[in-house]
Amino acid sequence: MAEAILQARGITRAFGAFKAVDGVDLDVREGEIHALIGPNGAGKTTCFNLLTGDMPVTAGEIRFDGASITKLATHEIARRGLVRSYQISSIFPAFTALNNVRFALQQQRSSNFDFWRSELRLERFNDRAMELLEDLGLAQWAHARAGDLPYGRKRALEIATTLALDPKLILLDEPTSGMGREDIGRVTELIRKIAKGRSVLMVEHNLPVVQGLCDRVTVLARGRVIAQGNYAEVAGNDLVVEAYLGTAHA
Repeated sequence: MAEAILQARGITRAFGAFKAVDGVDLDVREGEIHALIGPNGAGKTTCFNLLTGDMPVTAGEIRFDGASITKLATHEIARRGLVRSYQISSIFPAFTALNNVRFALQQQRSSNFDFWRSELRLERFNDRAMELLEDLGLAQWAHARAGDLPYGRKRALEIATTLALDPKLILLDEPTSGMGREDIGRVTELIRKIAKGRSVLMVEHNLPVVQGLCDRVTVLARGRVIAQGNYAEVAGNDLVVEAYLGTAHA
């Protein structure tokens, strides 16, 4: 069994008396694709926010690659190799796909995005940027404005910019949201491809995608873990059925 690259123990986020995340334990193993699922309002996005430092925990501890990251800022966590791709595309629509990846490569090597850097300074990232675009099937759109790309290609570009940061663990927030069947199939294959040599934790509402793609699944409801295991194990759990459908098996 692979070791856990990410461990959360008792992580909690309270807003007054309300606990959006309540004592969650989570282990994401090296080299696995792990899904975090649950009905609307279960606390999945808040949990992601805690893991990436976008929101401080009220209680609990988060360890990544053997060290505590509980109190680190988002950019410090990203530099350690835990990088998040957001549900709403975070690319720069006015720039080309190539430039979007070059900016991400530049960010990996500096403390901020320096948009005023000369074209000559950015050209040193061309080879790696094109390699990433080719890997994700975007080479023919390298010089197209990111804002003009079809939706599925925009999500692929977002994944390319995430990979430019050379992550050990990628957090994907609903990567197939709003897609048609063709784009879902394409992005699913991309996730399977990028997972080779790294770990993936994803929030995903499309359960057939989770079933076909993920090694392990954690189910949240009302901010708490109600089931963990492979897809067959959690799908047959009465608590999971009740959380999704409002009733358990008869």
